[in-house]
Amino acid sequence: MGLVRRKAEPEQQPQAVSSDDLMRQLDDPDPEVRRVAALGLDGVAEAVDALLDRVAAEDAPTVRDAMLTTLAAHDTDRVAAGLAVHLASDDAELRTAAAEALSSMPISVPALVPRLLEDPDHDVRVMTAMVLADLPHPESLTWLAVMIKDDPHPNVVASAIDALLPSLGPEHTELLERAVRRFPDDPFLRFTVEAALR
Repeated sequence: MGLVRRKAEPEQQPQAVSSDDLMRQLDDPDPEVRRVAALGLDGVAEAVDALLDRVAAEDAPTVRDAMLTTLAAHDTDRVAAGLAVHLASDDAELRTAAAEALSSMPISVPALVPRLLEDPDHDVRVMTAMVLADLPHPESLTWLAVMIKDDPHPNVVASAIDALLPSLGPEHTELLERAVRRFPDDPFLRFTVEAALR
């Protein structure tokens, strides 16, 4: 009696993970599980609050970057406001990561800019210049020019000049020279302007 060949079993497809399961995995002790879960929640509106709640507490940079990538893709007022609070964080890496995420959100961030330009914390205004440096919005250069012209802190003005640097032209010469006249005793600002004019 010959051997009977077994029919090949069809390959089992991996089951799709539900958004609820992915949100639970955001608390997994394994950072790779958290990272994959954060990316898997792309486009899931119900996950926004969960991701916003965890960004500041996340200690693995790759996981935090994944969370911010997913959040920034939503580009909503809720996300922009939730990320903007981190511009005042004592954690320099979180501040920078939040600024980078905000700079990729041209739909919702512009509405926040006027308030950020008036923030009483000059460090927040410095981070705002970083956001505007890469924000793909037609008013970004105008806002940076306003910062250079009007901001009362030399560090903010210097940051705005750095952000504007790739787009500087002869029309900005007077703006930069006026900035030096406003802060005649600040050598760093003078150096920044001289380098920009060169």
